[in-house]
Amino acid sequence: MPKPTFKQLPDEKRERILRKASQLFASRGFNQTDMDEIAGQSGVAKGSLYNYFQSKDELFLYVCRDAIEHSREATWGEVRPDWDIYRVVNHIFRHHVQFESSHPEYHRLHLNFSSPRMERFADQLALESEQHTSRRLKDLLRKGIRDGVVRPDIDVSMTAFMINSLYILFMASLVSRYYQIRMKEYLEIEGDLTSEVMEKKLDRIIKFIHQLLRPEAKKGKIRERGLPRKGGKK
Repeated sequence: MPKPTFKQLPDEKRERILRKASQLFASRGFNQTDMDEIAGQSGVAKGSLYNYFQSKDELFLYVCRDAIEHSREATWGEVRPDWDIYRVVNHIFRHHVQFESSHPEYHRLHLNFSSPRMERFADQLALESEQHTSRRLKDLLRKGIRDGVVRPDIDVSMTAFMINSLYILFMASLVSRYYQIRMKEYLEIEGDLTSEVMEKKLDRIIKFIHQLLRPEAKKGKIRERGLPRKGGKK
């Protein structure tokens, strides 16, 4: 936590420090970011910055926690209790894309503290970042099974992990050159990753998840893949 003096600052000054710190940490990484430059771009003296935070580690942790909180609110804040898993998946993917477009530094921070040699931060931030979504997705999947709208044979924990992994990889593709090249290779995308192209790929990902979750077709419908009917006839 920051020192009490930080919370006593005017809102504009406090937000300016957090914004500049998050942008520098996101673009350069923790190790290459200097407290002098954060102070200079924030319009405060370096000594003042240490009056607000004990160390660069403490400032980085606070910036990451602030990013996690804003990201969660932007993604889940409008989700209603009566929505099913299909509507929620559509909402959280689309709303977070909008959020990432306005605040790309937040996902870059996530990539930073989840990288190798950042274990001291991952130990403190991983559950704060993941636990909320993990529990919400699992609860929605279980409810979907009880309501008969989600196939009953899925592994709830594995499915929640898969949905969130697709979510993280797609968001990384919005801000990371490596993951952009990766997406283009796997999804066979020619040319630039324009907003129109990304929107179409997002539609495919959401449709893929929905198809995975839906129960099998009821008996009596046309059988697929030429499987034989009972008695050996097709």
